[in-house]
Amino acid sequence: MKTSRRGFLQLSASSIIGYSALSSPLFSGIAEAASGFSGNIPICQHMTNSHSTQITVLTDGYNPYAYRVFDSQGRPVAVQIWDHEIRKCYHQGIDKLHITGMDPKLSYYLQVIDKNRGNVLDERKFKSLKLSSRSNLRFALVSCASDFFKTHARVMWDNLFAQKPDFIFLVGDAVYADFGCPTTEDNIWIRFCETRSRLRHFRQPSLIPTLAVWDDHDYGRNNMYKTFKYKVSSKRTFDLFFGSRSTDGFKRTMGVGSQLTAFGHKFFFMDDRYYRDEAQCGGMMWGSEQQEQFLENICDNSKPTWIFNGSQFFTGYHKQESFAKDYGKNFVDLLAKLRKCDAPVAFGSGDVHFSEVTSVDPKYLGYRTYEYTSSAIHSINFPVKLILKNPRRERFAWHHNFVIIDSQASKGALKVNAMAINARNRIEFTHQATIKRS
Repeated sequence: MKTSRRGFLQLSASSIIGYSALSSPLFSGIAEAASGFSGNIPICQHMTNSHSTQITVLTDGYNPYAYRVFDSQGRPVAVQIWDHEIRKCYHQGIDKLHITGMDPKLSYYLQVIDKNRGNVLDERKFKSLKLSSRSNLRFALVSCASDFFKTHARVMWDNLFAQKPDFIFLVGDAVYADFGCPTTEDNIWIRFCETRSRLRHFRQPSLIPTLAVWDDHDYGRNNMYKTFKYKVSSKRTFDLFFGSRSTDGFKRTMGVGSQLTAFGHKFFFMDDRYYRDEAQCGGMMWGSEQQEQFLENICDNSKPTWIFNGSQFFTGYHKQESFAKDYGKNFVDLLAKLRKCDAPVAFGSGDVHFSEVTSVDPKYLGYRTYEYTSSAIHSINFPVKLILKNPRRERFAWHHNFVIIDSQASKGALKVNAMAINARNRIEFTHQATIKRS
C-alpha cells in the first residue's frame, strides 16, 4: 500500500469525480475462518480490456463518495461515473465507474473518498487485460452464492481469489433475491445490497474482472419464467450490480446476456429467464429471438466457444430444471443447428447444488464435448451422488466448491483442464479434455 499512498499525495483535485447522490458445518465441513484484508466498501471489477475497465461500488446514501484512480507510477487516470442509482427503500446504492487510458503492463489503484470530509475510505488494486495477448486463460466458474451461509461465504472467496483466475464467470444465483422476504421490487433491491455487503468476493484487496448472467434466484423467484411481474425492474437491478456496457471484446446481447471475445475464445452468456417459456409446453428456453441471435453469432465464428447457462443443458435424470428435460424439442433443434457451425463448443452451467462433468456423446454435435456444472459455492447441499445417478457423469462433487478451468484455444480445439476446489481448499476432482470437431 505504500506505493499507492505516495501516489495519492501526488494526485490533483481535478482527478476526483463524484456525485451527491447460514453457516452449515453439518452439510459441508467446517471451513477455516477467513483472515487478512477485508475491504471497508464492497467493490467489484467487471468487463476489462487492455485500455479500460468497469467497476461497481456499493454506496452509502448518506455519505456520498468521490473516486481517484492512479497507476503504479503515481499518475492520475481518468475515471467517470457512467450510471448510478439509490432507492428510497434502502440506504445503499450503486455507482458504476468507467476507467480509461490503462496499460496492461501497469497496476492501478482505486480510492474511494468521503466527498464531504476528503478522507480515503477504501482502496483496491486492479489491472487491465490484453485480450489478444495469448490463447489460454484461467477462469472461475461459479454459481449459487447464498449469503446465508456466512462462514463459507467468507472462506470460499478467499480460496477462489488465491487461484488468480483471469476472469470470474457467475452463471446464476449470485444473489438469492427471493430468500428471507416477500418478492417485491423493493425487496429484490434490498437483497442485492445485502448480498453485496456480505460476500468477500467484493472485499478482496485485488480485484478480478467478473462477468455474470442470472438464473431464477437473482431473477427474483424460484423456477420463474418470462411471466414474472417484476422482470423489467429486476433486470435493471441486475444490470446495475453486475452488468457492463459494450466495449472492445464485449457485447451486450438480449436480456442480461452478453458475448465475450478473449484469448482466442468466444464466450456466450445466455439469459435463461427473461424470455423463457413455461416448461413442458413445447416452448423455448431462450425465446426465439435470443436463440436466433445466438445462432447467427456463433455460426459466424470458428473460434473455440464456451456457452454458459443458469440451468443445466444435457441432464434430465433429476427433478431440477434442465434444457433437455424441460424443452426437449427446442433442445434437439438447437443441437442440430449447432452441429452445422464450425466452432467446437463446451458448456457451462450451475443451479443444482452439486458440481459434475457430463460427457456429451458425439451423436449430438458430431464430436465429443462436455458440460461443466459448478454449484454451489455456498448454498444448501447434500450427499446426492448415490441418489442422483447420471450415466454420462465423469466427475462429481457435492461439498461447497467452485470450478477453476484452464482453457486453451489451439488449432480449432479447446484444451480444458478443470478442477473443483472445496471449502478446505482441497481439490475435489480434476478433469482434462480436448474438444474438437472430427
